Amino acid sequence: MLSSRYESENSSAINPFALTQYQPNYLLPISYVTNPNSIGNAALTPDNVDNQEAKFQLSVKLPLYLNHQSANGVYFGFTLTSFWQLYNSEVSKPFRETNYQPELFYYRRADISFLGHEFNSVQLGFNHMSNGQSGERSRSWNRLFGSMVFSDEDSLYYLKAWYRIPEDEKTTPDDPTGDDNPDISDYYGRAEFGYGTRFGDVKMIALLRNNMDFESNRGSIELNFSYPISPRYELLLQYFNGYGDSLIDYNRSQERIGLGVQMVFL
Repeated sequence: MLSSRYESENSSAINPFALTQYQPNYLLPISYVTNPNSIGNAALTPDNVDNQEAKFQLSVKLPLYLNHQSANGVYFGFTLTSFWQLYNSEVSKPFRETNYQPELFYYRRADISFLGHEFNSVQLGFNHMSNGQSGERSRSWNRLFGSMVFSDEDSLYYLKAWYRIPEDEKTTPDDPTGDDNPDISDYYGRAEFGYGTRFGDVKMIALLRNNMDFESNRGSIELNFSYPISPRYELLLQYFNGYGDSLIDYNRSQERIGLGVQMVFL
């Protein structure tokens, strides 16, 4: 299921003029969210924040060091995810929240067969995730992560786990050097499992995050259904339920459904 993507990545990795997709790149001009947090923008209040908004994600990676003209090596990745109150004319259509994720990671193809499945790749790295805000609106954390991908002809399996790098507690509520969100792992999670498959021309990717705490279990599920509309673009239907839809909403249970387009990812 990943062969065409890997072939394209191998070609672009050695092209000094090319950037490649990292995470999915998409635009959902229409989405509905059940419990949006208004604290991320001064113009928004619980009374005027809209449940209808646009969501989009831009994500690229570029090689810093490659091994022997292959795609194996050290990469820098950057992902931006924005939540835009596009239909909220009352407060001049502000961005409710934007999350930034710069990453530094080592990527290696494996190509090992086991019981009819291909062990495709492994990735180890550092991730910083922030909403670029200050004061009570600030949300951020740093993680060390590892992930691996398996696949067969029609399905892929993805597993990712991370360790949060500890931060000092705030000495005062407005301390800029202290931890903005000490309980984020309890809501956003500590691991993620992904599964992808296809039904004819329709591709489905499911992502499940979990905090791995069986006494106070929290997490999320995201379902993405895509259908090709051109060689480069797909129609995308996205559904999310749980915690961590965005950093500002990390401890608020959300349900979101959106419709839009994405660049071909698989």
